Amino acid sequence: MSSFKVRTHSFGFIVLLILALSPSGLWSQTSQIAPEPRRYWFGKCPESTYMGIEVQVHGRMIHRSSFPICPVDARSTEKEDRPKIVAFFMKGGNVFQGKYRTTPTQTIEGNIWQAGADPGAITFGLSFSAKGQVLLNTVHVAEVNRESESEIDSGITVRTFPIRHEKSK
Repeated sequence: MSSFKVRTHSFGFIVLLILALSPSGLWSQTSQIAPEPRRYWFGKCPESTYMGIEVQVHGRMIHRSSFPICPVDARSTEKEDRPKIVAFFMKGGNVFQGKYRTTPTQTIEGNIWQAGADPGAITFGLSFSAKGQVLLNTVHVAEVNRESESEIDSGITVRTFPIRHEKSK
């Protein structure tokens, strides 16, 4: 009788060992939780979620705008293929990155575009240029559901914040 117990125990151990070492693909489990959609600032969406963005230089507002942010599934074709770029202009007289001096008579072009998207955040690219020279090229990470602020260069601040609009009736 004791030899039967040993064989049964050994057989059970072998089965467990095979199951433990088998590829996980044999035990396919599909997740019932859908991944959180990424948000994009272009495209058409019926939602009423907007984001505001402000750019200040030494406390002076140089750009302010708002735009809808649309939840888009990573596999979706709803988002546009070409990036949207918002341009704005300001007077010079600043030093960028501690080395690029501009004169007060120069016109500085600023650009904002979406550089990336993660669930819960949008990464915006920002650049400043004058006379064909890039003075600053950086990013700001905007959290979708709360205010985000970053000093992207000495004296230059970017602030993003959610705006909730009531749906039109």
